[in-house]
Amino acid sequence: MSEALATFSDGTAVPMDGKFHVDPSCPHSSVKYLESWHPPGVLEVLSGGNTARLGLLPDGTILKYVYDRDNRWAMKGLEIEHHILIALGNHERIVKYFGQHEYGLRFQFEVNGDIYRYFSETDFQTISIQQREKWVRQAAESVAIIHLKGIIHCDIHPKNFLLDDKLNIRLCDFAGSLFGELDGKAMESTPFFLPRDPLSTPNAKSDLFALGSVMYYIMAGREPYDGLSEDDITARYTRGEFPDVVEFGCGRTISGCWTGLFNSAQEVVVSLSEKSVGEV
Repeated sequence: MSEALATFSDGTAVPMDGKFHVDPSCPHSSVKYLESWHPPGVLEVLSGGNTARLGLLPDGTILKYVYDRDNRWAMKGLEIEHHILIALGNHERIVKYFGQHEYGLRFQFEVNGDIYRYFSETDFQTISIQQREKWVRQAAESVAIIHLKGIIHCDIHPKNFLLDDKLNIRLCDFAGSLFGELDGKAMESTPFFLPRDPLSTPNAKSDLFALGSVMYYIMAGREPYDGLSEDDITARYTRGEFPDVVEFGCGRTISGCWTGLFNSAQEVVVSLSEKSVGEV
Protein backbone atom coordinates (compact mmCIF):
# COMPACT_ATOMS: atom_id res chain seq x y z
CA MET A 1 0.00 0.00 0.00
CA SER A 2 1.28 3.47 -0.88
CA GLU A 3 0.15 6.71 0.71
CA ALA A 4 1.05 10.39 0.71
CA LEU A 5 1.76 11.55 4.25
CA ALA A 6 4.04 13.83 6.22
CA THR A 7 5.13 11.23 8.79
CA PHE A 8 5.71 7.50 9.06
CA SER A 9 3.43 5.44 11.30
CA ASP A 10 5.89 5.86 14.18
CA GLY A 11 5.64 9.65 13.92
CA THR A 12 9.03 10.27 12.34
CA ALA A 13 9.21 12.66 9.39
CA VAL A 14 9.08 11.42 5.81
CA PRO A 15 11.96 12.80 3.67
CA MET A 16 10.78 15.80 1.67
CA ASP A 17 12.13 14.53 -1.66
CA GLY A 18 8.81 13.57 -3.27
CA LYS A 19 9.82 9.89 -3.41
CA PHE A 20 8.21 6.89 -1.77
CA HIS A 21 9.96 5.41 1.28
CA VAL A 22 9.27 2.13 3.10
CA ASP A 23 7.61 2.73 6.47
CA PRO A 24 10.07 1.40 9.10
CA SER A 25 7.25 0.20 11.35
CA CYS A 26 5.17 -1.25 8.50
CA PRO A 27 7.41 -2.74 5.78
CA HIS A 28 4.43 -3.53 3.55
CA SER A 29 3.61 0.17 3.24
CA SER A 30 5.44 2.97 1.49
CA VAL A 31 4.85 6.68 1.97
CA LYS A 32 6.02 9.94 0.50
CA TYR A 33 5.92 13.50 1.75
CA LEU A 34 3.13 15.62 0.33
CA GLU A 35 2.55 19.27 1.09
CA SER A 36 -0.93 20.28 2.11
CA TRP A 37 -3.06 21.21 -0.92
CA HIS A 38 -6.69 21.82 -1.66
CA PRO A 39 -8.44 22.92 -4.85
CA PRO A 40 -9.20 26.59 -5.50
CA GLY A 41 -12.53 27.56 -3.95
CA VAL A 42 -12.45 25.10 -1.07
CA LEU A 43 -13.37 27.11 2.02
CA GLU A 44 -12.64 24.44 4.61
CA VAL A 45 -11.34 20.87 4.65
CA LEU A 46 -13.90 18.89 6.66
CA SER A 47 -12.37 15.43 6.70
CA GLY A 48 -10.13 13.09 4.81
CA GLY A 49 -8.95 9.51 4.44
CA ASN A 50 -5.89 7.82 3.02
CA THR A 51 -6.29 9.26 -0.47
CA ALA A 52 -9.18 11.73 -0.62
CA ARG A 53 -10.48 14.71 1.31
CA LEU A 54 -13.84 16.43 1.64
CA GLY A 55 -13.88 20.19 1.24
CA LEU A 56 -16.67 22.73 1.65
CA LEU A 57 -17.40 24.81 -1.46
CA PRO A 58 -18.88 28.35 -1.51
CA ASP A 59 -22.27 27.05 -2.69
CA GLY A 60 -22.53 24.84 0.39
CA THR A 61 -21.84 21.56 -1.40
CA ILE A 62 -19.03 19.12 -0.67
CA LEU A 63 -16.12 18.45 -2.99
CA LYS A 64 -14.42 15.08 -2.76
CA TYR A 65 -10.93 15.37 -4.20
CA VAL A 66 -7.61 13.53 -4.28
CA TYR A 67 -4.90 15.47 -2.49
CA ASP A 68 -2.04 13.63 -4.19
CA ARG A 69 -2.72 14.52 -7.79
CA ASP A 70 -0.03 12.09 -8.96
CA ASN A 71 -1.85 9.15 -7.38
CA ARG A 72 -3.43 7.57 -10.44
CA TRP A 73 -5.16 4.85 -8.44
CA ALA A 74 -6.88 7.41 -6.23
CA MET A 75 -7.97 9.37 -9.30
CA LYS A 76 -9.34 6.15 -10.78
CA GLY A 77 -11.31 5.64 -7.57
CA LEU A 78 -13.16 8.92 -8.14
CA GLU A 79 -13.96 7.81 -11.68
CA ILE A 80 -15.29 4.50 -10.39
CA GLU A 81 -17.39 6.30 -7.80
CA HIS A 82 -18.82 8.62 -10.47
CA HIS A 83 -19.95 5.71 -12.66
CA ILE A 84 -21.48 3.88 -9.72
CA LEU A 85 -23.41 6.92 -8.53
CA ILE A 86 -24.73 7.55 -12.03
CA ALA A 87 -25.91 3.92 -12.14
CA LEU A 88 -27.59 4.26 -8.74
CA GLY A 89 -29.34 7.51 -9.59
CA ASN A 90 -31.17 9.60 -7.02
CA HIS A 91 -32.41 7.66 -3.99
CA GLU A 92 -33.20 8.67 -0.43
CA ARG A 93 -30.85 6.02 1.00
CA ILE A 94 -27.88 7.00 -1.17
CA VAL A 95 -25.66 10.09 -0.82
CA LYS A 96 -26.98 12.98 -2.92
CA TYR A 97 -24.64 13.35 -5.91
CA PHE A 98 -24.40 16.50 -8.01
CA GLY A 99 -21.88 15.29 -10.59
CA GLN A 100 -18.27 15.76 -11.56
CA HIS A 101 -16.24 18.86 -10.78
CA GLU A 102 -12.98 20.06 -12.26
CA TYR A 103 -11.15 18.68 -9.21
CA GLY A 104 -13.36 15.80 -8.12
CA LEU A 105 -16.98 14.96 -7.26
CA ARG A 106 -19.68 17.16 -5.73
CA PHE A 107 -22.12 16.01 -3.05
CA GLN A 108 -24.79 17.42 -0.79
CA PHE A 109 -23.45 18.54 2.58
CA GLU A 110 -25.05 16.58 5.41
CA VAL A 111 -24.79 18.66 8.58
CA ASN A 112 -25.11 15.65 10.88
CA GLY A 113 -22.06 13.94 9.41
CA ASP A 114 -21.83 10.17 9.53
CA ILE A 115 -22.98 7.62 12.11
CA TYR A 116 -19.48 7.26 13.56
CA ARG A 117 -19.04 10.99 14.05
CA TYR A 118 -22.59 11.44 15.33
CA PHE A 119 -22.04 8.78 18.00
CA SER A 120 -18.72 10.32 19.01
CA GLU A 121 -20.37 13.70 19.54
CA THR A 122 -23.62 12.53 21.15
CA ASP A 123 -24.38 10.92 24.49
CA PHE A 124 -25.30 7.44 23.29
CA GLN A 125 -27.77 6.95 26.14
CA THR A 126 -29.87 9.84 24.80
CA ILE A 127 -30.44 8.08 21.46
CA SER A 128 -33.67 6.12 21.72
CA ILE A 129 -33.92 2.43 20.91
CA GLN A 130 -36.54 3.32 18.31
CA GLN A 131 -34.15 5.70 16.57
CA ARG A 132 -31.34 3.16 16.55
CA GLU A 133 -33.64 0.45 15.19
CA LYS A 134 -34.75 2.84 12.47
CA TRP A 135 -31.11 3.38 11.46
CA VAL A 136 -30.55 -0.38 11.43
CA ARG A 137 -33.43 -0.82 9.02
CA GLN A 138 -32.31 2.08 6.82
CA ALA A 139 -28.74 0.78 6.71
CA ALA A 140 -30.04 -2.57 5.46
CA GLU A 141 -32.24 -0.82 2.90
CA SER A 142 -29.30 1.13 1.51
CA VAL A 143 -27.22 -2.02 1.04
CA ALA A 144 -30.19 -3.78 -0.59
CA ILE A 145 -30.49 -0.91 -3.08
CA ILE A 146 -26.89 -1.13 -4.26
CA HIS A 147 -26.93 -4.93 -4.41
CA LEU A 148 -29.99 -4.86 -6.64
CA LYS A 149 -27.88 -2.79 -9.06
CA GLY A 150 -25.05 -5.32 -8.93
CA ILE A 151 -22.79 -3.15 -6.76
CA ILE A 152 -20.70 -4.54 -3.88
CA HIS A 153 -19.65 -1.74 -1.56
CA CYS A 154 -16.57 -3.49 -0.12
CA ASP A 155 -16.19 -1.12 2.83
CA ILE A 156 -19.41 -1.14 4.83
CA HIS A 157 -18.51 0.87 7.94
CA PRO A 158 -20.28 3.39 10.23
CA LYS A 159 -18.24 6.21 8.66
CA ASN A 160 -19.86 5.47 5.31
CA PHE A 161 -23.44 5.96 6.51
CA LEU A 162 -24.33 9.65 6.48
CA LEU A 163 -27.18 11.22 8.43
CA ASP A 164 -29.19 13.84 6.56
CA ASP A 165 -30.98 16.84 8.09
CA LYS A 166 -33.84 14.58 9.21
CA LEU A 167 -31.43 11.99 10.67
CA ASN A 168 -32.12 9.50 7.90
CA ILE A 169 -29.31 7.29 6.62
CA ARG A 170 -27.60 7.73 3.25
CA LEU A 171 -24.86 5.31 2.17
CA CYS A 172 -21.73 6.92 0.69
CA ASP A 173 -18.14 6.37 -0.49
CA PHE A 174 -18.11 4.08 -3.52
CA ALA A 175 -14.56 4.79 -4.70
CA GLY A 176 -13.43 1.35 -3.53
CA SER A 177 -16.52 -0.55 -4.64
CA LEU A 178 -16.97 -3.38 -7.14
CA PHE A 179 -19.34 -2.93 -10.09
CA GLY A 180 -18.92 -5.17 -13.10
CA GLU A 181 -15.44 -4.56 -14.48
CA LEU A 182 -14.98 -1.55 -12.19
CA ASP A 183 -13.05 -2.55 -9.08
CA GLY A 184 -11.85 -0.04 -6.51
CA LYS A 185 -10.27 -2.88 -4.50
CA ALA A 186 -11.39 -1.64 -1.09
CA MET A 187 -11.40 -3.96 1.91
CA GLU A 188 -13.25 -3.77 5.20
CA SER A 189 -11.44 -3.10 8.46
CA THR A 190 -11.11 -6.07 10.84
CA PRO A 191 -14.33 -5.69 12.92
CA PHE A 192 -16.31 -5.63 9.65
CA PHE A 193 -14.30 -8.22 7.70
CA LEU A 194 -15.74 -11.63 6.84
CA PRO A 195 -12.89 -14.11 7.41
CA ARG A 196 -11.69 -15.14 3.94
CA ASP A 197 -8.72 -15.09 1.61
CA PRO A 198 -7.88 -11.35 1.33
CA LEU A 199 -7.21 -11.87 -2.37
CA SER A 200 -10.68 -13.30 -3.04
CA THR A 201 -13.30 -11.17 -4.76
CA PRO A 202 -15.74 -9.45 -2.34
CA ASN A 203 -19.37 -10.43 -2.74
CA ALA A 204 -22.80 -9.94 -1.20
CA LYS A 205 -21.91 -12.18 1.75
CA SER A 206 -18.89 -10.04 2.68
CA ASP A 207 -21.02 -6.90 2.49
CA LEU A 208 -23.70 -8.55 4.65
CA PHE A 209 -21.16 -9.60 7.27
CA ALA A 210 -19.97 -5.99 7.49
CA LEU A 211 -23.58 -4.81 7.63
CA GLY A 212 -24.11 -7.05 10.66
CA SER A 213 -21.20 -5.33 12.39
CA VAL A 214 -22.58 -1.90 11.48
CA MET A 215 -25.99 -2.83 12.87
CA TYR A 216 -24.27 -4.03 16.05
CA TYR A 217 -22.41 -0.71 16.24
CA ILE A 218 -25.66 1.21 15.92
CA MET A 219 -27.38 -0.81 18.63
CA ALA A 220 -24.45 -1.15 21.05
CA GLY A 221 -22.67 2.15 20.45
CA ARG A 222 -19.35 0.39 19.88
CA GLU A 223 -17.68 -1.87 17.33
CA PRO A 224 -17.79 -5.64 17.81
CA TYR A 225 -15.15 -6.76 20.30
CA ASP A 226 -14.12 -3.17 20.87
CA GLY A 227 -10.79 -3.07 22.69
CA LEU A 228 -9.48 -6.39 21.42
CA SER A 229 -6.56 -6.62 19.01
CA GLU A 230 -7.18 -7.22 15.31
CA ASP A 231 -5.65 -10.70 15.62
CA ASP A 232 -7.97 -11.57 18.51
CA ILE A 233 -11.03 -10.35 16.60
CA THR A 234 -10.06 -12.32 13.50
CA ALA A 235 -9.47 -15.46 15.56
CA ARG A 236 -12.89 -15.21 17.19
CA TYR A 237 -14.65 -14.56 13.89
CA THR A 238 -12.84 -17.50 12.31
CA ARG A 239 -14.07 -19.75 15.14
CA GLY A 240 -17.60 -18.47 14.60
CA GLU A 241 -17.63 -16.53 17.86
CA PHE A 242 -19.51 -13.22 17.85
CA PRO A 243 -20.65 -10.66 20.44
CA ASP A 244 -23.85 -11.35 22.36
CA VAL A 245 -26.84 -9.70 20.65
CA VAL A 246 -29.69 -11.25 22.64
CA GLU A 247 -30.62 -7.89 24.19
CA PHE A 248 -31.41 -6.30 20.83
CA GLY A 249 -34.75 -6.66 19.08
CA CYS A 250 -32.84 -7.09 15.82
CA GLY A 251 -30.27 -9.40 17.42
CA ARG A 252 -31.23 -12.49 15.41
CA THR A 253 -30.87 -10.49 12.20
CA ILE A 254 -27.44 -9.22 13.21
CA SER A 255 -26.37 -12.77 14.05
CA GLY A 256 -27.74 -13.97 10.72
CA CYS A 257 -25.55 -11.48 8.86
CA TRP A 258 -22.48 -12.77 10.70
CA THR A 259 -23.26 -16.47 10.25
CA GLY A 260 -24.25 -16.33 6.58
CA LEU A 261 -27.96 -17.00 7.16
CA PHE A 262 -28.97 -14.43 4.54
CA ASN A 263 -28.25 -14.64 0.82
CA SER A 264 -29.21 -11.05 0.04
CA ALA A 265 -29.58 -7.68 1.71
CA GLN A 266 -33.25 -7.75 0.78
CA GLU A 267 -33.65 -10.82 3.00
CA VAL A 268 -32.13 -8.77 5.82
CA VAL A 269 -34.65 -5.99 5.19
CA VAL A 270 -37.49 -8.51 5.25
CA SER A 271 -36.18 -10.03 8.49
CA LEU A 272 -36.13 -6.61 10.12
CA SER A 273 -39.60 -5.77 8.78
CA GLU A 274 -41.06 -8.98 10.18
CA LYS A 275 -39.94 -7.85 13.61
CA SER A 276 -41.31 -4.33 13.01
CA VAL A 277 -37.85 -2.92 13.73
CA GLY A 278 -37.60 0.83 13.41
CA GLU A 279 -41.28 1.72 13.41
CA VAL A 280 -41.20 5.30 14.76
